[in-house]
Amino acid sequence: MKTLISAAVLAVCGAGPAVAGQPFEESLVECAVLIELMTGEQTPVPGENPEMDYYVGTAANMRSEAARRRDASYVQSTVVEKRQLWRDRWEAGQWDNAENREDLGEWWTYCFKFAEHLGVEGPTPFSQ
Repeated sequence: MKTLISAAVLAVCGAGPAVAGQPFEESLVECAVLIELMTGEQTPVPGENPEMDYYVGTAANMRSEAARRRDASYVQSTVVEKRQLWRDRWEAGQWDNAENREDLGEWWTYCFKFAEHLGVEGPTPFSQ
């Protein structure tokens, strides 16, 4: 029931880029992958940059939540699939085009609202 309520809240709040009917676990993994790709798949030094800590923490928490809801093998295989999907979109999408950047911005916004809704955000960089 909680999952149905969460789905309804996200639909009303404008989940936008999410694929209709996509399971929460898949959205969690897709968002984690997108965040990692957008941050350059870096391995930052914890505590050095609070914003990077927030992004890295959110992506890690989203993966963990997906594994908790499903299992680690699902997460691993979905990561591979989603990483390739986003790389293909990046190469084919001409991201310098304003319309394509808007789509990417909508996904970015969706992912962090989704993380906030599920309580899986990384440490908040601005509260320190």
